[in-house]
Amino acid sequence: MVIVCPACQARYRINPSASKATVAKVKCPGCEHVFNISLLEEDIIQQESFMSGKPVVLVVDDARFFREMIKDILKDLPIEIVLVADGNEAWQQITALVPQLVLLDLNIPGKNGKEILQFMQKSPHLEQVKVLAMSGVERGDETAAEVRRIGADDFISKSFKPIELQDRVRNILGL
Repeated sequence: MVIVCPACQARYRINPSASKATVAKVKCPGCEHVFNISLLEEDIIQQESFMSGKPVVLVVDDARFFREMIKDILKDLPIEIVLVADGNEAWQQITALVPQLVLLDLNIPGKNGKEILQFMQKSPHLEQVKVLAMSGVERGDETAAEVRRIGADDFISKSFKPIELQDRVRNILGL
C-alpha cells in the first residue's frame, strides 16, 4: 500500500498486513510529521482510489439517509466521497485521509462537530482542510458566525436545496 504524508506529500510503501491494528501511527522519514493511517481493508481501497487526484470530500452525519442523500447530490462533481456516521470515526478519517473538504454535521455522536473543528484548529497539518458545517437543529446567523469563528469555512442549514449544496462545494473546492 502506498501512503502519502499529509504534510510534505512524500510517498511511501507500507505493508498493512504486517499489523493486526486497524490504525497505524506513521512518522514520515522525510519531514518527521506524525499521522494516522487506517489499515482496514475498505479504507485501504478508498485511500488507493484517492491517488486519482480528485479532491476527497468526507461527509459526516449520523443519519444514514442524509449521508446517502448528500452522496447522491454530489455524485456528478469530480470528487471522491467518503461517508462516516459519528465524530470519532470522522476524526480518525480526517487525520488518516486529510480530505480537501469535510461536510460536518454539528450534532453527531462521539466528538460533536464543534469539538472536531476545535481539534482541527490545534492540528497544523490539517490547516488546509476546508469545512462546510451543517445543522438541522442549529440554524441562523449566530450559529454560522460561531462555527466560522472556530474554524469552519462556511455553514449551511440542512434544509438546503441540492443546487445550493453543489454550489457551496464547488466554490469551496474551486471546481
